[in-house]
Amino acid sequence: MTQALGLKVLVADDTAANRNMMEAFLRKLGFSCVTARDGREALQVFEQAQPDLVLMDLMMPEMDGFEATRLIRQQQGARWVPVVILSALSTEEDIIAGLDCGADDYLTKPISFAVFSAKMRTMIRLLSMQRSVADALERVSSISNAVIDGVMSIDEHGIIQSSNRAACAMFGYDADELIGQSVGILRADGDGACVSRMIAQYLDGAEARFIGHMSELDARKRNGETFVVEIGMNEMRLADSRLFIAVTRDVTERHRIARQLADTAERLQRFYDEQTIEQDLARSIMERQVQREWLRDPRVGFAVMPATHFSGDLVLVARSDQNRTYAMLADATGHGLAAAVSVLPALSLFYRLATRDVPLADLIRELNDQLRAALPVGRFVGAALVCLEKDGLNGEVWVGGVPGVLLLAEDGSISRRFASQQLPLGIVPSSPLASLPVSFEARPGQQIVVYSDGLTEATNAAGEMFGEQRLLAALAGSDAGGRLEAGKRALAAHLAGVPSQDDVSLLLLACEPSP
Repeated sequence: MTQALGLKVLVADDTAANRNMMEAFLRKLGFSCVTARDGREALQVFEQAQPDLVLMDLMMPEMDGFEATRLIRQQQGARWVPVVILSALSTEEDIIAGLDCGADDYLTKPISFAVFSAKMRTMIRLLSMQRSVADALERVSSISNAVIDGVMSIDEHGIIQSSNRAACAMFGYDADELIGQSVGILRADGDGACVSRMIAQYLDGAEARFIGHMSELDARKRNGETFVVEIGMNEMRLADSRLFIAVTRDVTERHRIARQLADTAERLQRFYDEQTIEQDLARSIMERQVQREWLRDPRVGFAVMPATHFSGDLVLVARSDQNRTYAMLADATGHGLAAAVSVLPALSLFYRLATRDVPLADLIRELNDQLRAALPVGRFVGAALVCLEKDGLNGEVWVGGVPGVLLLAEDGSISRRFASQQLPLGIVPSSPLASLPVSFEARPGQQIVVYSDGLTEATNAAGEMFGEQRLLAALAGSDAGGRLEAGKRALAAHLAGVPSQDDVSLLLLACEPSP
């Protein structure tokens, strides 16, 4: 776990044996470690050592973990430090109380090293992402503060979102006094409604008279002094919002306004482009964790279409030592980065157990236990799993929290439907009944179809969902080899360019002997 190098963890526990065990775990994973024997000492060590992560026991003398966690949250300021509670208290009320006091995760004792290691990997990823965002914001702030003109960003409602040092000095305000205020407080007439109207009219399609043009207006400083500024505004379109960048300068510096405005807008746009590149890189890294050699099995056809940069849907295929074929379609809560992170704990476990020829019921229990331990409350993963014997005609199916699995006849009609009768993975403890798959027998030429609800619920501009009937019609209208493309074409025709609001995935598995 090379990413752990250089990360410091504070372990707060009143029991020396527990502190020693956690310190051994952490050093094995590559972390450095500082310890505290109670909540009060934990606060002192937190302030002095500035750890990157805190492992907090709850029942301690002097000050318990609940209060210590609350006070740490007050001390941390702008720097996010994850707090993970490690406690023998395991009731739902205890877990909720721990999370409500500011903890980011909760592990119950005794601690499994494997689960603990997985949690730490997750925390490393979250810290890395958070620091990347913080560094990027710091770069933007440095760029903005290096500009000698006043630079402010304004939202669609005319509210100031940020202000650099020059703008603060020009108008006599501190940054925190400007942020959240209407830009109208900087006008001599105080007419913020005028600015809001201009922006609203522009967003409704009116001529952009104030975008990309220089204009003079009377401005007012905090002390009431009025002066004339020349202002230029430009727009930056982000993924889900629009931001207006205002550059202000005293009228005597008019000859430099246009060049500085263009330079500022270019730098801000470059920052947005860099963020897009970084997101693409993160998505590529996550996709590389999927072992794709088995997905190239000629019996397998699949498509995963994310709603954003990151997909919370995954399609996994593996072949065991005994030549059984295992397949899983997973659909995590929501979409985007949060959903993508939710399915990561299941990846390596699925491949490891499937290649060892583990019975499907055992694989389901292990996945459920892993996700239940790794995911916070409110996060879970719907899934459908299929195990196909070497002959390709006998197998088992388990469905929990995704639309039912279909067994198609040779002509594309439904031969058998396997309904979703179980909860998604990661919600409740495993049980033999909840992990029990359904057996089936297929005929040569038949095909298994699995899909996420993002496919059938994809909605076009008229508000109509794609629905199962359109999917079935597309599949029945094509031979087995062309059904995947037929389904994708039908979905594209239905959406007609409207982006899907959820991740979409489709898996087809031919009932044929393993190659």
